[in-house]
Amino acid sequence: MKRKEISLVILSLLISIFISLNIFANPTLDSQKIKVWVFFKDKGFDSKEKIVSYFKNNPSYVTERSKERRKNKNLSEYRYLDLPVNKKYISILESKGYKVEKVSKWLNAVSLYVESKDVEIISQLPFVKSVSPVSTMRKKKDFLVKDVIKSKSINSSKGDDIYFYGDYSYNQIKMLNINTLHNKGYTGKDVVIALFDTGVLMLKDSSMVVDTSSIPFETTFVYTCKPIHKALKDVKIVTSYDFIENKDFAGIIYGGSPDEVNQLSHGTKMLGLMASYYSGELISPAFGASYIIAKTEIADSELISEEDNWIRACEWADSLGADIISSSVGYKDWYPYSVMTGDSTNISKAANIASDSFGILVVNAIGNLKNVGIDRADTSIIAPADAYSVLTVGGVDDSMVYSQYSVTGPTYDVYIDSTIKRYKPEVVALAEWPYTVSDSSNSFNYILGTSGSTALVSAGCALILQAHPNWTPDKVKEALTKTAKRAFASLIPDTTYFSEYPNQIVGYGVPDFYKAVMYDDTNEVYQINSSKLLPPYPNPYPLKAGYVRIPFEIKRKISNLMLYIYTLDGKLVYYDSKENILPGVYQEGFLWNGVPNTFGSSVSGYIGSSGNKVSPGVYIVILQTGFEKSTKKITIIP
Repeated sequence: MKRKEISLVILSLLISIFISLNIFANPTLDSQKIKVWVFFKDKGFDSKEKIVSYFKNNPSYVTERSKERRKNKNLSEYRYLDLPVNKKYISILESKGYKVEKVSKWLNAVSLYVESKDVEIISQLPFVKSVSPVSTMRKKKDFLVKDVIKSKSINSSKGDDIYFYGDYSYNQIKMLNINTLHNKGYTGKDVVIALFDTGVLMLKDSSMVVDTSSIPFETTFVYTCKPIHKALKDVKIVTSYDFIENKDFAGIIYGGSPDEVNQLSHGTKMLGLMASYYSGELISPAFGASYIIAKTEIADSELISEEDNWIRACEWADSLGADIISSSVGYKDWYPYSVMTGDSTNISKAANIASDSFGILVVNAIGNLKNVGIDRADTSIIAPADAYSVLTVGGVDDSMVYSQYSVTGPTYDVYIDSTIKRYKPEVVALAEWPYTVSDSSNSFNYILGTSGSTALVSAGCALILQAHPNWTPDKVKEALTKTAKRAFASLIPDTTYFSEYPNQIVGYGVPDFYKAVMYDDTNEVYQINSSKLLPPYPNPYPLKAGYVRIPFEIKRKISNLMLYIYTLDGKLVYYDSKENILPGVYQEGFLWNGVPNTFGSSVSGYIGSSGNKVSPGVYIVILQTGFEKSTKKITIIP
């Protein structure tokens, strides 16, 4: 038998022994409730015709945006994985007194609490394939925060950057070459990032509409949320969900009590690292992206995470059309180092499915050392950071030197077979005190840990996908690893795993996101050199037609974009404006039906009779950004 085959056999035995010793065969747990997965043998669809019929009759199995993402990645619009779990099997379990907690269509399983004596009873049911524990992570809060201090090394924005990042956040942007992409108009616009964390300090919009009629019901959430921090006031949050308490909102519910602020703190800081925009203080990589917020962790005196929440959130993010999952969550309590093989744990299987089957880029923290100098960094990796298809992020300091707080590889499969070339982490970013928002609405502070580096990398990946929406997760990872800047390992153990570069400490290094965008398919990459009007159409514009479209492109974020239309002799006939415009090309732009309207303008001008259109002739169109002015002409004909 080959070495690798022997290793896999040993691994299977270790998993079985571990589970039996820790849960099912432990007599002290007989009367205690334990949370388990119950895996089913099938989904109840015994023919291809029935499967096709299901998707035909249930078009809302995922959102149209999710289908579009799959199409962009050249993936099938639907898969067997999309089929629901057999309701009959769930009903049988519930009839026996078991309360189902979470349902996973990808794993074809449900999670529920049972006494250890019930495990064998459930295992004997004819439709049950297997029963295994739900992994739970209980850990002390290993992220720390500190207030702004003047002694921290700072770097000011360079003169050729179009945004003023501020002294304290510039280095985390410059390290990743995000500023170069910002200069070219990339902000993550049209990309959706799912943040898996503790929730966010935000308020529910009073106009929220929740439609629970379709299945899965969360695919039809339509509401907006408003983060309380001033640097996050313009962030587009599409929706959120609390998977801990099964609520349709992952923000402030109980009035903002200290306990609630504590619960939502970590997730808020991660969103701050990804999406903040406050000129001169903190500008984050993907302030133009859209976000969905999944509350998957409980923050108390310790962080408590259960993998069924994460897996359910993963399926939810897919159904809503997320392009990226950013997660600092990891699981290890039930999982020993020997199962960190890339596809052995349930959560790693789900992460691989999200990436390989549905085209979602999953970015996960490699983990933090609880006891620096005592714990072994190379055996502390968490799931799903070990997963084959996950982009795993470690940490460095301001000088791009390995952070002693960051866990390192190798994964266990590499440990037992040195011929396998797989590196965890793949990339690293600033983990020692990146600058972010605080719990209050106005202040800022620093945070420590690979959670922060993961948020920065996730946000940077949104800029890649804005430039290359058809790139698969594998293509994004290839571009990042092939163009990364070399980071430095301060302590290199005397082992072959660390004798070359890339290595198991810093992977391929620090991402250069501009080079990653330019790695391939550069004909897809646009560069906006200035904010300006594009040619209006139709031009000439017949007054009998509906509208003339006045497109434009914007180089930088504009708080107030103004459009003026004048006669040749200088009379204002039309005024319009738009607020908080992100960089990009806007083909629809402004629409004008030829009716004079200067309301809202401080410029007095020609109004004309109510409802009358302007006379045929040539008109001057001016776009004013506050930084630049652009002019075009429109010819109006009868």
